[in-house]
Amino acid sequence: MSVVGSILCEPYSSSGWASQWYPVSFTVVVTVGGLAEEVTFPSTEHWMMFQKALLFGDEAIAREVMASNGTSKADMAYVKSLGRKVKNFDDETWKLHRERIVFEGNLYKFKQHAELRSKLLATGRKEIVEASPHDNIWGIGCSEQAAISKSGWGLNLLGKALVQVREALKKEDAAGRG
Repeated sequence: MSVVGSILCEPYSSSGWASQWYPVSFTVVVTVGGLAEEVTFPSTEHWMMFQKALLFGDEAIAREVMASNGTSKADMAYVKSLGRKVKNFDDETWKLHRERIVFEGNLYKFKQHAELRSKLLATGRKEIVEASPHDNIWGIGCSEQAAISKSGWGLNLLGKALVQVREALKKEDAAGRG
């Protein structure tokens, strides 16, 4: 099966709006250290690393992520590196929660930005793919040019999460709650 007709999310391309690294802020009330706080996240990558830290009880890393509000490539690489420093990390636990965390962050992102919501909904029923040659978990593990056949693709968890967000937004719109 070909990727023709798929939506490719690459951070610094015309479809960058679908990427975890896309610089668009959204605000969420979160609980850190037993206190509810309103936090503005500069990207969904920040949200994911923040939630990863909280999942494993690493409040120090969660606060570092909260304090990191830049969105340059270097800033985003730093935020990603914080996620790798989370204490008490357990891969099996992460696998149980990672898709929900990314879904929730993207739902906040697209609900709080009408233009991005419209772009996501405009993808219709197309498959959404993160065409990252370096990531076979969140992406397909190959570039757009190499993605001719799905047989060699990775998990594409980001693409699948975005499809779930799109479907949730469609349901809201159909129910008149969008």
